[in-house]
Amino acid sequence: MKLPTTEDRDPLSIGLSTRPDEEILALLLQRQRDALTATEAAIPQITRAAEALRRAAQAGRKIGYAGAGSAGLTALADCLELPGTFGFPPERLRMLFAGGAENLLHLAGSHEDNEETGYRDFQASGLGEGDILIGVSASGTTPFTLGTFRAARQSGTVTIALANNPDTPLLRIADNPVFLNTPPEIVAGSTRLGAASAQKAALNMISTLVALRLGHAVRGHMVNLVADNDKLRQRAQRILQDLTGCAAGTAEEKLALADGRVKIAALMILEDLDAEGAAQLLSANDGNLRPFL
Repeated sequence: MKLPTTEDRDPLSIGLSTRPDEEILALLLQRQRDALTATEAAIPQITRAAEALRRAAQAGRKIGYAGAGSAGLTALADCLELPGTFGFPPERLRMLFAGGAENLLHLAGSHEDNEETGYRDFQASGLGEGDILIGVSASGTTPFTLGTFRAARQSGTVTIALANNPDTPLLRIADNPVFLNTPPEIVAGSTRLGAASAQKAALNMISTLVALRLGHAVRGHMVNLVADNDKLRQRAQRILQDLTGCAAGTAEEKLALADGRVKIAALMILEDLDAEGAAQLLSANDGNLRPFL
């Protein structure tokens, strides 16, 4: 029987347990590299997916993620990281995880088998016309994720799908399919290894490209972060000093007046404005700091 790539067995896995520890680890690492290399072929598809996400983000639309099991955890990580890294408003994010929050600890697999649950979870999410739903499924056949996409299509929500098997239902139904052609896993079917590495890389690429295009990442800095802890406040001060050439004391003072918002503090320094004036100027430029640097 011909198996999907994600269920096939890597020939190098045979007799693996008889090899030295270092050799096993080296092979595991090499297969992670192979998965990341396979992602390179998907760059044109990733580019189109990023453009769809950029349009939605710039229009103030909501962004949803859907997935189950390991793929769902990869999607969840990207969803949770967007606000802290690029300042995306948390109230505009949705996470559709098979089994809900209570399934995060033990990951009962039965939840992913119910397409109707995915359909209902989407309907309850508030996602709709012009929003974005990003679905992640190594197999490309996960019923829960397919259910969310079926509901998304009916609601006019634009879909992005990441899958590691070719010509699968999730890729066929998606507006923006991204096929990550990863090799068989060193432990057959354990897609938290190579497949998940490729998924994480692709999601990182999409969100970072969008942040660059929206002006949330400037000169190698995450300028849309909101400094709400000591680590981020120190990082924000370094960003302000690098972007404006100001002294450390000035950076600390303006950041406090700007409630930790780096872009606002930067404009306060660069244009000699108060926080309100800086906010208005930033809004008039679609939140982009680049014209002032």
